[in-house]
Amino acid sequence: MVIINRIYYFDICSALILVAVIVSMLLRRMYRGSVNRAFIQLSVVMIVSCAFDVLRSYPFVGIQDLQSAVIFRFIMGYIFCFLRALQMPLVVRLYGIMSGTWSRIKSEPLYKILFFVPLFLYLALVYSNFFNQKIFYYTVSDGSVAYVRGELMQYFDYFGMYFMVFSLVQLFLIRKRLSVEKFIAMLLVYPINITAIEIQAIYPELMTAMFGASLSMLILAFFVFRPDESIDIETGLSSFIPFENDIENLILSGRNGCVIIIKVVNDSEIRSLTDSKNYRRMLRSIGNVLLREKYRSLLATSDFYYLRGGRFANIVQGKFDRKLLKKQTEKLLDKFTESLKSVGFDLKPDICVCSVLVPQDISDKEELINFSERIQNLIEPGKFVVYSDISFDREFVVQSSIDKIVDDAIKNNRFEMYYQPIYSLKEKKYKCAEALIRLNSEEFGYVSPTIFIPAAEKSGRILDIGDFVIRDVCRFISHHKPSELGVEYIEVNLSIIQCMQADLAGRIKQYMSEYNIDPSWINYEITETAADGAYERVLETMNELSEAGIRFSLDDYGSGYSNLHRVMSFPYKVIKLDKSLTDEAADPSKRKILEEAIKLIKSMGAHIVVEGVESKEVSDWFESQGCEFIQGFYYAKPMSESEYLEFMKVE
Repeated sequence: MVIINRIYYFDICSALILVAVIVSMLLRRMYRGSVNRAFIQLSVVMIVSCAFDVLRSYPFVGIQDLQSAVIFRFIMGYIFCFLRALQMPLVVRLYGIMSGTWSRIKSEPLYKILFFVPLFLYLALVYSNFFNQKIFYYTVSDGSVAYVRGELMQYFDYFGMYFMVFSLVQLFLIRKRLSVEKFIAMLLVYPINITAIEIQAIYPELMTAMFGASLSMLILAFFVFRPDESIDIETGLSSFIPFENDIENLILSGRNGCVIIIKVVNDSEIRSLTDSKNYRRMLRSIGNVLLREKYRSLLATSDFYYLRGGRFANIVQGKFDRKLLKKQTEKLLDKFTESLKSVGFDLKPDICVCSVLVPQDISDKEELINFSERIQNLIEPGKFVVYSDISFDREFVVQSSIDKIVDDAIKNNRFEMYYQPIYSLKEKKYKCAEALIRLNSEEFGYVSPTIFIPAAEKSGRILDIGDFVIRDVCRFISHHKPSELGVEYIEVNLSIIQCMQADLAGRIKQYMSEYNIDPSWINYEITETAADGAYERVLETMNELSEAGIRFSLDDYGSGYSNLHRVMSFPYKVIKLDKSLTDEAADPSKRKILEEAIKLIKSMGAHIVVEGVESKEVSDWFESQGCEFIQGFYYAKPMSESEYLEFMKVE
C-alpha cells in the first residue's frame, strides 16, 4: 500500500513536447503517408496517456468524499493502463509500416500469432483488472487515497517488455535502409524508456515513464521523421525519399499496389523558357490540384509524391479498380491546365501518364525508379497508358533494360568504333575523322547512342565506355598511322562525367604512351555543358594535356546558351557548330545571325567544323562564309573501321 505525493511536471512537459511535435508536423504537411500518420496516432495516444496519468493521482480539492476519490482515481488509472498497454504495440505498428512487414503481420498466420495473440492477452489482462483488481487498485489508508500494485502487475510489465523486443526486431529488419544517424536515433528509444521506467520504479513520486516516452518521440521527430526529407518544398507533396521507402515497403509487404507515374514531358523546355519563380508556380499549381482532388476520389487512400524533373507519382495499395483509377487520373490532367490558366501561367505542359502494377508488372524498386525516369521516351504526350500494354514494344524493352544492355556490352565487348570522315573545304579532301561509338546487343541488335550514352552517364558506366573509346582509338591509330590514311588526326568525344575525373589527364597520357601515339594524332572533343558543369576541373585537365601537345575541339556549339568569350577561355583549336545551328542556314532570314557567329569565332583564331550538313546548298553557303571543315551525310556517313579504311584508300 503506497501513499505518494506525485510530481506532475514530467507529465505536463511530456504532453507539451508531444503537442509541439504534432503541431510542427501538421504545419509542415507531414500528415500524409502511412508512416507519418502512424507516428501522429502514436503521439496522440501518448498525449491522452499523460492526461490520465495526471488525473489518476492529482489531489483534487473538490472531491471531499474519500470513497468517491478512490472510484475516480481507479477509473482514471484504468484508462491510463489501457492507453499505456497500447503504446508499444503502436510502436511495433510504426516500425512495421516503415519496414514493410505490417501487412504481413496482419495477414500471415505466424505473424498474426506472434503479434495479435499477445496483444489480445495484454488487453484482456488490463480488462480483467476492472473485476479482480489484481494489477492495481486504490484504497483508503490513514485518511488518504493509496495506490496498491496487484500481484499481476509483473505480467503487465512482461507484456510491455515483449512488445518492446518485438519493435526492436522490427528496427533491425530495416537497419540497412537507414542512415547511421537514423538507426542510432531509433535505437536510443530503448535505453531512454528503460531508464525512465527504472527511475519511476525507484522514485514513484517522479512520473518519468511518460517523459521518457515523449523524449523518444522528440528524437524520432528530429532525426527520423524530418520534414526536409519528407516534404518537397516546391509542391507541398511527399518527396522522393518517402516514395522510395513506400515502394520498398510495398514490395516487401507482398501486397498488390498500383503506381501512377505522371511526367511533364517538356519540363526542361519550360524551365529554360521561364524564370524560376514561374516554374515553381507551375509545380505548386500541379501539386495543389493533386492534393485537392485526392480527397474526392479513390486516390484518397493513396499518397502523392514529387520526384523532381517534372515527375509526379501516386501509390494506391490494397483493393482498387484500375479502370476507375485511369478515369480519375485523366480528369486530373484536364484540371492541371485549368489550374495553370487560373494563376496566369501561359506555357502548356505536355503530360504523359502510365500506371504500373506492383509486383505484377515491376517487382524491383530500382527498376521502377529507372522506368519513371525514362517514361517520356516511351509514351506520347497527353496519353495515359498501362504498363502491360507497352511492355512488349522493342523500344520500351530496350529503354527499360538499358543498364543491363550496357553492362553486358562492357563485359562481352559488344562496343564497336565507327569513323565519320570530315571534309576540308580548302584542300578538297578528307583531313580528319570523328570516332563514334556503337553498341550491338546480342539480344536487341543495334542500340542508339542517344539511348545508351545518357543511361551510362547516369549509372557511372560511362567511365568504362570512355576508357574503351580512348584505348580502341589509340589501338586503331597505332596500326594505321594518320599519315598513312591521309588525315591529320582523329577526334574523340569526352563525356561530362569523364571531364570531372581528377585522373583523366593521367589516364589519357598513359593510353597514348602505351600505344606510342603522337599527341597531334588525336583531338579531344568537349561539349559546352561539360565545360560549364565543371569549369575549373575541365580547364585544369585541358591545360595539363595541352602542355603535352594534345589539342581540343568544342563540340555541339550552339546547342546551349554559349558565351563565346567564356568558351574561348579554354584552349580550343576547333569549334564545331551543332546541327541545330547548321539547319538554320537553310532559312535565308536566319543566316545573318550565323554570319555574325562565324565571324566572331574566326576572330578568335579557331577553325570551324560544320556538323550535320546534308545538302550541297548548305555546304556551299558555309564555304562562302570561310568555314574550313564540313561533317555530315552529304559527304560521308559514319563507317565501321574496315569500311573507313576502304573509303580512305579510294580517296
